[in-house]
Amino acid sequence: MDMSAVDVVISTYGRGAAIDATIRSLRQNTYPHFTIWVLDQSEDDRTEQCVRHHALEDERICYLRQPIRGISATRNAGAALGHAPYILFTNDDCVLDPGWIGGLVAELRDERVWLAFGAVYPGPQEMKVNELVLGTCNGSRRIFRHNRFNLAFGHGHNMGARRNAFEQMGGFDELIGAGAPLGSWEERDLGYRVLKSGGWIAFTPQAIAYHHHWQNWQGVRRSFRAYGIGAGAVAGKYLRCGDLGGLVLLGEWLFSQGLRQIASGVIKWHRLDKILLGLDQLYYPFVGLQKGWSYQLNRELCCYIAPFRLTDPSQRGVAP
Repeated sequence: MDMSAVDVVISTYGRGAAIDATIRSLRQNTYPHFTIWVLDQSEDDRTEQCVRHHALEDERICYLRQPIRGISATRNAGAALGHAPYILFTNDDCVLDPGWIGGLVAELRDERVWLAFGAVYPGPQEMKVNELVLGTCNGSRRIFRHNRFNLAFGHGHNMGARRNAFEQMGGFDELIGAGAPLGSWEERDLGYRVLKSGGWIAFTPQAIAYHHHWQNWQGVRRSFRAYGIGAGAVAGKYLRCGDLGGLVLLGEWLFSQGLRQIASGVIKWHRLDKILLGLDQLYYPFVGLQKGWSYQLNRELCCYIAPFRLTDPSQRGVAP
């Protein structure tokens, strides 16, 4: 059995000692060869104190301070620090099952699989907002290939990549994701580019993460607004790169996350909160579409160019 080394990247911001549960769960993982890279964007030292305590006990844990640039930029920076053939990503508010690393690596051993996603469930003490939980492909293993519009493969809380494929794709778009100016959608964007390039994406129920879910409707709306902005920004960059699939994604989002949410709120839920959720998704994608036009693009990678990278001579194919 291939027991190659694995790099686990965690981007954290203002989590304080709450990241302790994430680190403890990873230290209990059954996979033998891994390094944890914690990149901290916090403005205080509470997270640093917590992680450094673990690092003193476990040499597999590496801690670095990272300027505040958003989760995607920090994840890319963390991935670049390691050399392992597999890179796994999780969030600082997740608890990982002991078989988490092995579950994702089992999928990534197949050279055709460029990305792998696992199941994300609410923690045992979570208060759920009715049925609003993260999808897990109904608990069944699936392979996504050929159809770049099928993006229901999973979430960035629980994902992994083959290093060679991740680097070939240019990693995450650094202007998309939590803390970045163009909203969320970073894992879907990377998945779309992978599928368009011929790579496969696997979902496995064997890799389990427990995530801190929304606990009120205000939290749900904030999260969905970020994804609405991201959906518009991503659709816009695809169109600017000559990919008319951007129109398909934008239309699908407006229908599924806008009109269907409104109809569900009226007919099934009978809740104003649900209706407002849908109305947001008819507006915020166009906010993202407009905001995206103010940034330049790398056409080769179909990624926005962050302002702090504009002077990087390695950038090619810059488009206005």
